[in-house]
Amino acid sequence: MQAIRFSKKEWEIINVLQDSLTIRDLAKKSGIPLATTWRLVKKLYEKGKFHFVVDFRKLGLSQIAVISHFSDGYTEWPYGTLSIRKIWGNSPYLLHAAIVPEIFVDKYVKSLNTDVVTIVRSLEHCKWKPNGGSLHLPEIGLIPIMAGRLWDMYFEQKNVKPPAPRLDHVSIPDPIDLAILVKKIQLGPFVKPFEAIKYAMSKDPHFPLVSEKTVSYHYRKHVLPAWQYNTFIPYFPLREVPIRIYYFEGREAPALARILINLPYFITALIDVDKSLLTAQPPPWMEVTIQQVIASFNVDAPLCQMVMSSESIAKFVPHLWRFLTRKSRGWSWQWIDEKVKIAVRQ
Repeated sequence: MQAIRFSKKEWEIINVLQDSLTIRDLAKKSGIPLATTWRLVKKLYEKGKFHFVVDFRKLGLSQIAVISHFSDGYTEWPYGTLSIRKIWGNSPYLLHAAIVPEIFVDKYVKSLNTDVVTIVRSLEHCKWKPNGGSLHLPEIGLIPIMAGRLWDMYFEQKNVKPPAPRLDHVSIPDPIDLAILVKKIQLGPFVKPFEAIKYAMSKDPHFPLVSEKTVSYHYRKHVLPAWQYNTFIPYFPLREVPIRIYYFEGREAPALARILINLPYFITALIDVDKSLLTAQPPPWMEVTIQQVIASFNVDAPLCQMVMSSESIAKFVPHLWRFLTRKSRGWSWQWIDEKVKIAVRQ
């Protein structure tokens, strides 16, 4: 059976990762010596990626997924684009992933200048967590739990309201906050906040020079309140197990996404009011389990199951602080009217 395996200590690290902000936190909570923890973290990078998961809306941002009909000839996309992926369903499509200020979602979609099929906004943004519906057996690897907690969640989620379309009283962040966020998206939870400022200054000559004390304050007071948790996502080789796209519509679409994201080999869930989109890399033996969960909810899947092209497409994390402009003593959002290139790596 095809499954991803971890050593006992690797799995211990992954299980305490959720609320650990530093390698030292990982070592303390797992009881593993600090030097060994560093070595384990480095080894885990060979199996997947660490993620710093935030509620983008608390920072005035929105991560969105746009599915459009496929067309050749596009080499540039609006600023804010993370990646462009070719996907195959009942016809060929493009999956556009982006992070933009929430007030510019419609403008971003219009700027794509393409035949849009659907848009999913991240009113909730989730990634897989190991302590939801997953079990790691040393002799087998990572497998789903289809009893106990997962079915408890099923009954809980059936009646949960969809996410609110708007948040009240969201403050506009400043460049320091967004520089920290960019670096955390790029490199994961353990990059030091001041490294983000060094990076921003290397890319933007107008970025303000600030002290480490100031950066630490912004991290604690502005970025961490939007932080949800950390996680580690393992990956199979793409040519062996393709990434699948699951798109659902209907009143129960948010609830279904909240359940599926707990299964192993699921990656990301974007949850809208009555839509959801998930990415996953499930091995073939999990298909029956996944379809059992899907069949328990009253949803439509109008685009059928979709599979992502195995081409490796570079991900560009936009310099989000560029969406800010000085206004009086504070900041306001500005649209960046330029295009970015995202290269395809063969």
